Amino acid sequence: MRAEAIITRPIPSSGEKLPAVGLGSWITFNVGYDQAALGSCAEVIKNFFEAGGRLIDSSPMYGSSQTVIGHGLNQLAKPAALFSADKVWTSPGSRGPAQIEASRKQWDVPRFDLLQVRNLLSWKEHLPTLFAMKASGQLRDVGITTSEGRRHRDFEQIMRSQPLDFVQVSYNALDREVEARILPLAQERGMVVIINRPFQQGALIERVARHPLPSWAAEIGCGS
Repeated sequence: MRAEAIITRPIPSSGEKLPAVGLGSWITFNVGYDQAALGSCAEVIKNFFEAGGRLIDSSPMYGSSQTVIGHGLNQLAKPAALFSADKVWTSPGSRGPAQIEASRKQWDVPRFDLLQVRNLLSWKEHLPTLFAMKASGQLRDVGITTSEGRRHRDFEQIMRSQPLDFVQVSYNALDREVEARILPLAQERGMVVIINRPFQQGALIERVARHPLPSWAAEIGCGS
């Protein structure tokens, strides 16, 4: 796919445009220090940027993924197009700055573009830290995340009360709860939505893999 053909969406708070598809790193980049696996992950990152990608997302709980991302970025001489997204996930909240700095060093970036409070853990302590980082120029955007449909009521309340730039939720053809309130609220509040589990960790693909494509699929270029 040519970079100019990529669908983009603007960040409402800044107007900056990001490609609609990003690169996650949970499980897939948790490969340790195996040289062959590191090389494969670096190749994935290279292909991602060559196709026009920008946003890479990770977390301190993703094993070696942050270090693997850092390795891949250094192999590419730290591409300027990168939009780096990570999370803070520790309690008490006083440990947040140290965890964020450790994550930054593993990525080997000057600063993160986006930091998110993962699964709302200690969010009352972490969000002030992130907003202060944003105000001082150490961070561009602030967000929160939830996985597997957890705590949507709390999530919605935080969206209503805090000036967030991003929210990250689970959403796919079967898990559609966020359509009722979370997605409309994000649109109303001008917040970017990052989608988790778009294919239920591959389960949706596995469910349809054994079924033949319909006859009209060839007309739109599928299966060719």
